[in-house]
Amino acid sequence: MHMRRIKIIGIALVPTLTLTLGVVGAGATTALVLGSPTAFAAERAWGTPAPLTDERGANTSAGVKITTDGTAVTVWTSGTGDGPQELWGATRSAGATAWSAPVRIVSDQRMLSDVHLVTGRDGSATVSWDRFTTEHFDSHSTSTLLPGAGAWTAPAPIPSALFASDLMLVSGPGGRLTAVWNGDPTPGEDESDRGVYVSDLTDRGAAWSDAVQIGVGYAYELHAAAAGDGTVTVAWQTGLSGPETLRVSTRAAGSADWSAPEAIATGGANPSELDVQATADGATLVSWWGLSYRRGFVHRPAGSATWGRTEYVPSDETFNSTVVPRLESDGRVTAFWEFESGNLKTATRAVDGTWSQARTLVEKSRAFAFWNPDTAQDGSLAIMWTTLDGDLWSLVRSNGVWHKPVHVGQVEFHTEGSVAAGTDGRAVAVWDKELGMTSDYYRINQVWTTATGAARPATPAKRRDYVGDDGFPDLYARGTNGSLVVYQGNAAGKVSVTADGGTWPQTSTLIPFGDLDGDGANDTLTTNAAGDLYRHSPQRGTVVTPQAPAAKIGSGWTPFDGLTYSGDFTADGRPDLVARETATGDLYLYAGTAAGGFSRTGKIGTSWKGLTIVGAGDLNGDKHADLVARTANGDLYRYNGTGKGTISSGTKIGSGWGGMADFVGIGDLTGDGKDDLLGRTTTGDLYRYAGNGAGGIGSGVKIGTGWKSFAEIR
Repeated sequence: MHMRRIKIIGIALVPTLTLTLGVVGAGATTALVLGSPTAFAAERAWGTPAPLTDERGANTSAGVKITTDGTAVTVWTSGTGDGPQELWGATRSAGATAWSAPVRIVSDQRMLSDVHLVTGRDGSATVSWDRFTTEHFDSHSTSTLLPGAGAWTAPAPIPSALFASDLMLVSGPGGRLTAVWNGDPTPGEDESDRGVYVSDLTDRGAAWSDAVQIGVGYAYELHAAAAGDGTVTVAWQTGLSGPETLRVSTRAAGSADWSAPEAIATGGANPSELDVQATADGATLVSWWGLSYRRGFVHRPAGSATWGRTEYVPSDETFNSTVVPRLESDGRVTAFWEFESGNLKTATRAVDGTWSQARTLVEKSRAFAFWNPDTAQDGSLAIMWTTLDGDLWSLVRSNGVWHKPVHVGQVEFHTEGSVAAGTDGRAVAVWDKELGMTSDYYRINQVWTTATGAARPATPAKRRDYVGDDGFPDLYARGTNGSLVVYQGNAAGKVSVTADGGTWPQTSTLIPFGDLDGDGANDTLTTNAAGDLYRHSPQRGTVVTPQAPAAKIGSGWTPFDGLTYSGDFTADGRPDLVARETATGDLYLYAGTAAGGFSRTGKIGTSWKGLTIVGAGDLNGDKHADLVARTANGDLYRYNGTGKGTISSGTKIGSGWGGMADFVGIGDLTGDGKDDLLGRTTTGDLYRYAGNGAGGIGSGVKIGTGWKSFAEIR
């Protein structure tokens, strides 16, 4: 379930990066501020987001779950306009780094809806769905993925769930399934039998039971949960308006009978956004959005048949948005909320009903919408949210300790998705990515996913090591048709073995870059003709191609040229970007952020028009990135980085360099711990100039010929 509560307030909602000539870097992420005082564990690494589906059709995710053996399961619908729809699924085994090939669960369905995915305590996963048949009534079916199986069982209908709506499926012990729905078995005759119905599948291969009516009249916001002991609880709202309209019915463990619907006091408010949760031992929580923008709930302890008094998530100021409180496996309740001030807070209710002091997890979270958090059996918890800037953030708790917030990727601010928590703080997320709309006015969506638990390399990638993960820097060479060839550095201080980087638009600019998104692998930046800036993040040691996972991290970059990577200018451990304003020749620094984007720090130079800019790395050995620039008459100057986001005045380190077509700050190609330069002559010869670690470079050594055919090297 996707929770969202938005309030318009009289402040600017989106920060911008501005220049005299207009907006630059718009859409760049803004780093979050951790709540203080507090203690956080190291951030939990997320893998690079990647698509599960192709770019054709309307693919819509129906959620993700993690089974008892740690396998992640996700399902989605796929179709084209008004044509037939299909239901697909994929799995990702515990500890695996990739998803299985998608498996078609059912095809040729009309108007698939009400898709629900549940997992059983036996390690199975079951999906239910509704299709509108040619007879013009709803038909609900299920399919199950048994533990260790690669294929889903053949679709099986729920015979008594005709003319049903809002069907929910819950899974109990021993593979037992319970379907709950709102319906009228005899539509068009009278409505005396309209109400809430249930049907059970007690065992694999058995038949669904006849429907049993447990509530009378219209039902809205229908939700249910099954506890590990077999207790099933159903909650619904009886009307669209008026107080005290929340009803709850329970079937106790080992019983075949349902309790009479019990009215739950909601404080005089019409409840909405109902939710029901249950633990393995039978504790149950029913919550709702109620009076004065507060989240109300009732709690029933394990072993009890009596609901406690109506309570509310504690707050001392107005909510901006909130998420559902989570029922922990030990019976505690942990709640999260965001205040109008933008602070994301949490508090925990003990089993005895007392609340802990509210704790600020993130200051100024800028959340637009929360995805429902999820809790694993060992108490691990995962929560995700989107911001108005389109950033997707996560917060994970494991072993009772919160990890630092992590920027997961770039999405649309209104993107809806789901997250599943596994043991030991592992988590998996899926969401829909909008790709556009066809001429027939149906939307094209793609299902994307990522997961935590990806092993972050113990050591950072060496500067400019893109292919092979061998510790040697590599060289990018672009063909006149836009093709990219990556030449790998070697122990001989040369570049030789090549990797095919595919063909990119000829109007694009590629900037070999450092590890901007913090996944332990070096990234590549690109700009297109429209001025959009992208971060491409292939797996460590693999060549970047146009198909590599990418995130748009900025726009409005057409006024700039000379985009250059040299390293870290701000001494914060993140790679930074240098850009020259074409019209003025002013030089600007954009500092890398924890979110995998940039924040402009300011102007670091003037009168750079006409200079060839080289990201030289650390030439003088002070651990700060430096720049090298060639003048029109062939003089070479070094500009030392200060580590404070600025550069020193230029020091002349050479002359007579006018015959070079390109310069590249290649990194440590000779393996002596000092950064080197490469130069390509106008005749196509490639030279290496070894750095001496004191800011100078040695004489050129020819390491290649025949490079004239390339449009550029970087």
